[in-house]
Amino acid sequence: MYNFFLVIHIIICLLLIVSILFFQTSKGSALSMFGGGGDSLFSSPSGSSFVKKFTMWLALAFAVNSLVLTILSPTRYRSVLYDASSTAPVKK
Repeated sequence: MYNFFLVIHIIICLLLIVSILFFQTSKGSALSMFGGGGDSLFSSPSGSSFVKKFTMWLALAFAVNSLVLTILSPTRYRSVLYDASSTAPVKK
């Protein structure tokens, strides 16, 4: 189960990177590398609204998935004190 959520987390991370770097409009939009006028869909009000909502939902999914991964973590209840030696040093 942990590995499933880890794969989902990686997919969400990649989608977030793509949505933030490529689809956010700016003067030198990265979409121009795929051909001229590639950002015409995203420069319209409905397109930018879609991209903002898509990025917001991905960020929410990232946060929720991070919490799920923390809860399912195999080392959740493990402390570094379990590995410590239980014998005290002898004073001379």
